[in-house]
Amino acid sequence: MNIIKRSLVIAIPLLLLTGCMHLNDPRPKHYKAPVTTVANKVCVIVQPEADEQIVTIRINEVGSDNNTLEKYGLAVSASAERCVTDFGYAFAAGKAYNFMVILESPEKKQRGVHPSARIYGASFSLWRLNGKLQATPL
Repeated sequence: MNIIKRSLVIAIPLLLLTGCMHLNDPRPKHYKAPVTTVANKVCVIVQPEADEQIVTIRINEVGSDNNTLEKYGLAVSASAERCVTDFGYAFAAGKAYNFMVILESPEKKQRGVHPSARIYGASFSLWRLNGKLQATPL
């Protein structure tokens, strides 16, 4: 019985500590971005908060390492009312894509608040319906 008590004395605090590891996690939170098509173009929308700006955009075709666009060090204004720029990326029907956007708050970064960024991602496939490009979230 004494062994059980000692095991519990050690196990309970360890379990409590491991359950708290996600408090104050400095990693940016991930959010799912809605994707649609507008005028035969892919449209990904993010929900910026306060002074958040787009600092990174990464688009890649699933299964093709050669068809990737990466833009870092940006300071592009973000709006929930308009599509995130794709920098003219050549999307094609019949393929699947990942579209990642990192938003960062300059104010939070300056004050040392972590995380100062949030990540939006969309995974989708493209196809044509009656000649118009359509996006289906994956």
